[in-house]
Amino acid sequence: MRQTLPKKNILRGHQSFTTIITNGVSFKGTLLSVFVLKDMAKKDFSIGFSVPKKRIAHAVNRNRVRRLMREAVRKNLNEAQITAREKNIGADIVVMYKGDKQIDLRRLKLQDVEPEWIGIQEQILRTL
Repeated sequence: MRQTLPKKNILRGHQSFTTIITNGVSFKGTLLSVFVLKDMAKKDFSIGFSVPKKRIAHAVNRNRVRRLMREAVRKNLNEAQITAREKNIGADIVVMYKGDKQIDLRRLKLQDVEPEWIGIQEQILRTL
């Protein structure tokens, strides 16, 4: 069993991120902001991850936070995809880290990020 997000589900490119952030619906939590743009032509989700340099200065820490976000999404994406196929809809999603600068990133764990993603995912599925 593959333990990564499929390439077809990964969103890339500055222009696509900008379009989703400006035109999409936002969902906010304490650590994450999620922007969703419905795409009726697709029947699946495309997901991109963003960790702003203003929030986390060091690349090592940005990459660690990005890996945690990606893992939280990967573990819980299957139920969202099933719901999307049942409703016959798709969406482009940008997951952005927005935690405080004071958070100790060495202590940030998947158990901190995953419950927040699950709550936001449930909100997304209700609104789609």
